[in-house]
Amino acid sequence: MLALPEIGFEESVKRHNCDVAVAADWVEISLLACEEEIGLPQVSDVLQEQGIYPRTNDGLIGDFCNQFLEMVWGELERRNSLLGDASFFCITPTRIQRTRSWEEVVATSFCLLLSCAPYFPSLRKANKGRYVEQGDLFEEVCELSLNNNGWNATRTGWSSRAGAKKLEATVTAASRALNEPHINPAEVQLDRHKNESGCDLVCYQPYPDQWTGRPVLLVQCASGDNFESKLATPSIDRWRKYIAFSTIPLRGFCTPRAFERNEFRSHCGTVDGLLLDRFRLLQPFARRGLVIPPKLEKRLKAWIRPRMAVLPKLR
Repeated sequence: MLALPEIGFEESVKRHNCDVAVAADWVEISLLACEEEIGLPQVSDVLQEQGIYPRTNDGLIGDFCNQFLEMVWGELERRNSLLGDASFFCITPTRIQRTRSWEEVVATSFCLLLSCAPYFPSLRKANKGRYVEQGDLFEEVCELSLNNNGWNATRTGWSSRAGAKKLEATVTAASRALNEPHINPAEVQLDRHKNESGCDLVCYQPYPDQWTGRPVLLVQCASGDNFESKLATPSIDRWRKYIAFSTIPLRGFCTPRAFERNEFRSHCGTVDGLLLDRFRLLQPFARRGLVIPPKLEKRLKAWIRPRMAVLPKLR
């Protein structure tokens, strides 16, 4: 298996001090990167040997460790049911087995690696100085997902190759994409230093008449480990000063991460809009067999391959 993540695991004796979502990520990425099969005893041994659930003569900590792993296994079963066609494993009550390579589930692998970046120094080092490329790829995946899940989505963010570098161009791009032509240049000028002002994508629900007065999303795509600082962006109030929307937009927030239920609900309260986690983003791949366009798939594989190679394996 891979080395334990640097976060999410603390010594647990009388209470569980480990993060179920992080542990599930760790099992998944270990399976994808270096294991054909992982059993519960194998994971239990690692957690006890690493002092997370210290070994005792009476064996009670082993039982306590197994309680935690039951929660992790339950989370993995939930994830597998959501992943559908985008899954790469099958799971039983005691074992998880890889059924596909990372090359066969590129979107899933990409999102999982982004989630695991804070866990391992080797991944952080591989990303150093290359966050624009990472953000660019994640925005493309988000755009592809939304366009195949009932929305009409257009990239407007600063990392977009065809998009804007400054706020004026971002607002113009959003206005055109949403067919909302009434821009307030004075307000845009006031915030000209804000680049895209937190808006990486704009989306709307399409209708045949192509008129306005329809559901609209202004979307932040946060691929980095500082996602929590961006949960309340873009500011809808600020964007309503830039554009006279015919319908009040809703904030959208895309992240490659997976959360436990309570953490997800907490983040929803901060987003105050539509939160799209890993499994919501992967839904078109999971339920409709969405295929990544060849050019994007090639770029994603080129990004994934060296990162898979530097993941730290347990010795």
